[in-house]
Amino acid sequence: MEVSRRKAITLVAVLAIAVSAVWYVADKNGGSLDFSDTEVRVVVSASMDGEPRSGYDIESIPVGSMVFIRHGGSDSFYSSLEVGDVLTFHYKNPATREDMVVTHRIIAISSGPSGYTYTMAGDAIVDRSPSSPSTQTVTSASGDIIGKVTGVSPTLGSLVEVFSTFAGKVLLVVIPCSILAVSGIWDIVKTRRGKGSDGVRGSIEGDKEE
Repeated sequence: MEVSRRKAITLVAVLAIAVSAVWYVADKNGGSLDFSDTEVRVVVSASMDGEPRSGYDIESIPVGSMVFIRHGGSDSFYSSLEVGDVLTFHYKNPATREDMVVTHRIIAISSGPSGYTYTMAGDAIVDRSPSSPSTQTVTSASGDIIGKVTGVSPTLGSLVEVFSTFAGKVLLVVIPCSILAVSGIWDIVKTRRGKGSDGVRGSIEGDKEE
């Protein structure tokens, strides 16, 4: 009875953790469990690690955070974007000609015959005016926009960073192996205890028959 109760408690705890994890990830994915049009990335710069912008869905993105990006591309996607939304996009640095993937906030939107033009800037940038050289411009027609950021998780980003190290990879192997080893040893101990008690019971019954 005690073993069954322990198993039931363990099962409930595992289910609770699993449900919480699914809910947490779905919440970061815009409240959806459909990840077919979503990708995740880890932000490696502090350009969005500024003062939280209250009133926006994405208030800030601390460096090292994991971001959930809902892919765009349709006309309805581009027309739904607003100032304050955060986009991830391909960008070629005009100074170094380096191809980059940038995650910044929309600070201005204009439209014309060829589509929409979005002016982007990081929250940590001091001069965020549309004419500032620290801003970027990306258009709906360019195909450079990867998608809109729907969620941010510093916790998941930290876990990715930890498990990407050598020590983290070792832990991924050691922890499951340790759990299996302890479980196996516990099963052996229980089996031996059971055999021991059966032997004692048989000896007592034999003495009674005499």
